[in-house]
Amino acid sequence: MTPPLVLVVEDDPSVRGLLQTLLTAEGYEVNAASDGLAGLVKAAAQQPALILLDLMMPDLGGLRVLEELRSDPDMASIPVVVVTGKVDAVPGLREVLGERSVFSKPFAVSELLERVAEVTGGPGTTTPYPEQRP
Repeated sequence: MTPPLVLVVEDDPSVRGLLQTLLTAEGYEVNAASDGLAGLVKAAAQQPALILLDLMMPDLGGLRVLEELRSDPDMASIPVVVVTGKVDAVPGLREVLGERSVFSKPFAVSELLERVAEVTGGPGTTTPYPEQRP
């Protein structure tokens, strides 16, 4: 079975590289974009199982990328997990994307990988949306 594709959209080369390394080691197929526009182009062409999105990027920032994704019927259903250093945007994004889909930098690697597995149904999970336990 083909591993889920995760698209990392992050302008900081060290963070982008870290995320690529972590996800690849977990067994995901990973592609990356260094800016928002390239991320949108790759998302449209590849239809990833998940987009890991930074907010603060030159040219086309993460909030604009999120708006563009949500307004395009072909990409609106792609799940997005935000990883950001923009702390003041976190509460509002959690209202839109959900509490567990927004991570502040620095983030707990284990929590991020757990969320990626939940969303994609990838390594370490059996279903994309595990049942809630009482």
